[in-house]
Amino acid sequence: MSARTALRPPHWAGVALVAAVILAGCSEPDQPGTVPPATSTPSTTTSTPSPTPTSAKQQVEAAVRTYYAELTEAAQTLETSELKTLVDRNCPCYGSAESIDETAALGHTTPDAAWTVRRVKVHDVFGKTAAAEVHYDVSEYEVLDSTGERIRRFPARASHLDLSFVLDGETWILANVFNLGG
Repeated sequence: MSARTALRPPHWAGVALVAAVILAGCSEPDQPGTVPPATSTPSTTTSTPSPTPTSAKQQVEAAVRTYYAELTEAAQTLETSELKTLVDRNCPCYGSAESIDETAALGHTTPDAAWTVRRVKVHDVFGKTAAAEVHYDVSEYEVLDSTGERIRRFPARASHLDLSFVLDGETWILANVFNLGG
């Protein structure tokens, strides 16, 4: 028996770790709380489709919003292939995709997990690198076993991060994360 095998944590510890990483979605909570009410944006009366982001700042903001939308989709459906294309394998956020895969392998689900972006401020755009300060909320959700029984409950919370992006071809890829909440 190798030392690595001998130090393996019990099964419940793995379940707790998977659930914690899914909850984190790349961060640690800065302040638990309720999700603030959504603000509405005035709509126009034209039928013109939304323009494709053209400036680097617009592209990075779109990449932020796409990442969190796909994180929500992956957590709810347990399908991570698209999420993995949005994150560099060396980014701590890649762990969220791996944790979702582990959750699926255990037969667990997180059907109500949802990340909602409240505010994005893109900054420090230099060539093929950029950063974005992001405020987002995570819904209250439960990790359920294969019979639908609750394994763990996570309260709603708000987070504040700074995300680093790298341009790969024509796609902005999430490369690193810094917790600004603590």
